[in-house]
Amino acid sequence: MSDRRLLLVNAHGADEFSGGAERYVAQLADGFAERGFDVEILSAFPSHPRGRRVTTLHDTDWRTNRGRRIANHLGDLLSVPTRKLEEAVARARPDLVHTNNLPGLSTAVWRVAQRQGVPVVHTLHDYHLLCPRVTLMQPDGSHCRPHPFLCGVRTRRLARWAPAVSHLVAVSEHLLARHAGLFPAAEKHVIRLLVAPPKSRLEPPRERLTTLGYLGSLERTKGIDRLLETAPALARLGCELRIAGHGRLREEVEAAAAREPNVSYEGTVSGEKKERFFAESDAGIVPSVWEEPGAPSMTVLEWLAAGRPVLVSPRGGAVEVIDELDGAVAVAPEVDAIVRAVEELTAPDRWNDLVSRVRGPASNLDEWLSAHERVYEEVLARR
Repeated sequence: MSDRRLLLVNAHGADEFSGGAERYVAQLADGFAERGFDVEILSAFPSHPRGRRVTTLHDTDWRTNRGRRIANHLGDLLSVPTRKLEEAVARARPDLVHTNNLPGLSTAVWRVAQRQGVPVVHTLHDYHLLCPRVTLMQPDGSHCRPHPFLCGVRTRRLARWAPAVSHLVAVSEHLLARHAGLFPAAEKHVIRLLVAPPKSRLEPPRERLTTLGYLGSLERTKGIDRLLETAPALARLGCELRIAGHGRLREEVEAAAAREPNVSYEGTVSGEKKERFFAESDAGIVPSVWEEPGAPSMTVLEWLAAGRPVLVSPRGGAVEVIDELDGAVAVAPEVDAIVRAVEELTAPDRWNDLVSRVRGPASNLDEWLSAHERVYEEVLARR
């Protein structure tokens, strides 16, 4: 199948340095362009095109503009097809629309595609359809049950265009279960995340665990505040804590780095700097408090691809696969549990055994793209 016009829709386009969904869209865009598809990307907010054809719906980014952030929430609640959205889809003249994260766009894009006679595939990456904060958690990191009225009305508004989605893809069985009932007529598929191995071969970890690395958002949902609390105990075990990323707890991380001699903060890392971060860490940790949507998350896959053991919070999609991941260790996102796990790994026999079992994830881009192409073929055959 070739010469098809594919419109990939995502809040932050295919700017892979923005997050996991953006990397996913970038992989689809580049992969299907090589397979002969005419690929265009519709982005809600300004994003780096990186040589791809991108149409941007809004001039401002919600992350830096409070007005745009409020407009996003209002847009979700209303989910009304706008002329601007209608025109953006019409200009692309797609044979197929594949939507992803929808802040700034809302599910109105499904209705727009339906009006124009274009079939829709949607990939679930998180809990945006269920929770305005996307995380199903309170700002303080405590778990939140969606309010049956406030959140329920929003979800019903967003889901009213769901019949336009003929095929639903999720990055875990967990996500499909969480969204049960929202897409009753859609064919459902689980296609797990793909991660590329490092460009250069990394040296193996040291013979003793001396450096633990955290790479990700600096948010309470990710457990970074709890990880910082472990610093004094990790220092007594002779373990350094290296942190990279950005988020609302950046100041707390910087303060910990200034206060604790075994904590360092490296800011945002990408490219060669990111590979160096992996190379200089003996193991990684993903102490998420929220239910990680992926099975597993892309960060977990990146640590394993770099040949590093990784301590993983058994929450959300990770539960599905953690026993299958050689080199991953399930650790509750609690201070005592993290310290205890690190202490156990300071034993030479335990550490050497774990390192010897690390296996990078199978990263077959061709098979991953083919899994999506089979979905596309089913959709277009029905059309």
